[in-house]
Amino acid sequence: MVSAGNARNGQPLVKLGFRSLRAHDVHQGLQFAGIDRSSGIVGQQLEATQYIGMAAALATAIKGLDVIDGSQLKQVADYQLDIPTFGFDRVVGILEELEYVRNVTRDGAGRIRQLYETVPENFSRLYENLDQAYARRDPGEIESSLVAAIDDLSLGPRLVADLEIDPAARKAVLELGEAAEAIKVVTIRGEAVAHSPYFAYEHPELVSDALTQLDVAQVRAAFERVREHQGERVASGPNDVLNQLIAAGLMAGPSVANPSGIVVPFAVAPYGLPPDLLTVKKSLLDKAMAILASVRMGETEGGMTNLVYPHAFLRKLRDSDQIVGRHSSTQRQYSVLRQMGIVHFVGTGERKGMQLIDTNDNKAAVNIALDFLIYGEAAKSKEAKADAAGTTIDAEGNYRSPIQAIRPARKRAGQVRMTFADLIESAMGRRPVD
Repeated sequence: MVSAGNARNGQPLVKLGFRSLRAHDVHQGLQFAGIDRSSGIVGQQLEATQYIGMAAALATAIKGLDVIDGSQLKQVADYQLDIPTFGFDRVVGILEELEYVRNVTRDGAGRIRQLYETVPENFSRLYENLDQAYARRDPGEIESSLVAAIDDLSLGPRLVADLEIDPAARKAVLELGEAAEAIKVVTIRGEAVAHSPYFAYEHPELVSDALTQLDVAQVRAAFERVREHQGERVASGPNDVLNQLIAAGLMAGPSVANPSGIVVPFAVAPYGLPPDLLTVKKSLLDKAMAILASVRMGETEGGMTNLVYPHAFLRKLRDSDQIVGRHSSTQRQYSVLRQMGIVHFVGTGERKGMQLIDTNDNKAAVNIALDFLIYGEAAKSKEAKADAAGTTIDAEGNYRSPIQAIRPARKRAGQVRMTFADLIESAMGRRPVD
């Protein structure tokens, strides 16, 4: 679970409601895998988890739209969020229960015609309230254990024997995790080791290979350390476990030169990212990690003075009208961002500042970097809004995607379907005038 235990520079990670957050992950993982979620062990054992996951997906998708047409939303939810039409009313009911939607009007047949969204802007509050709704649905032991195990494995692999699961239920939990493609078990040096492909970086299929070469306890400790402090400075020794994880593709290692000109790597474990950010939009993720590495360097080796509040620094940088970092070390510390077309330097003399180059990709990269600083994972990237081409964007044009791509099976050739871009435009037309 994302904890509040890291207090470097007095800035603990924001704690999220882990049950609903992992239910959201399960929902997205099932969607990406194209698994029949209504039958078999998944349908029988994951009812509460699936409905809370759908509610989380819908809440993050409609946040900020104000007035929404119910019939349009039902179509979009089915097409892009994999919320079946027969379950739509029940999902909306969960949001009503939490007052995430209000003034829901229905026709004589009970069909939802219109609703007002009041989803909290704060992601911590959003998931914590959903956690309460999850508890009220009284999930069974196997279901609860699965969600807890997925959260446990988000911090890295663990010996199966060390998972906090009732031994009598362990086999059923692991079978359910395998069916939902949420937990994989491999045998390493004669011991069963569990890991979650949801939280591998570029090569989830290579996790078991990497574990055969590394000590599982050390890997676990390294993941926990980086999760608590994304952008952890990597020791110079080649045998450091962070170096080995970076070499295996399970962590990223963006690097920045220090004042002595020595290139220093920083470990980042990019959780909760969609496949397109690891492939066709890899340049966007590269930008985000370069930003994160640069501010981490500024915290420890900023030159005359170190960067104390990286969160505030990035929020100010995100505003392209602002000039930040008027400092004698700015050009050295952030030169990689200039080379990547993220910022340009402003002013004369040694104490130059920098300004964000105003593009959607650059703003999105700053948002992703902020996510990792604040939450330890891409929490806001679960906000799914999409255009007609299936590219996930938010209302400002910034990429905000869930773990999964839009399920290809849902894209029926030649069939025009409403998308979130249409829904946003429609909602804007009904927004109350101040």
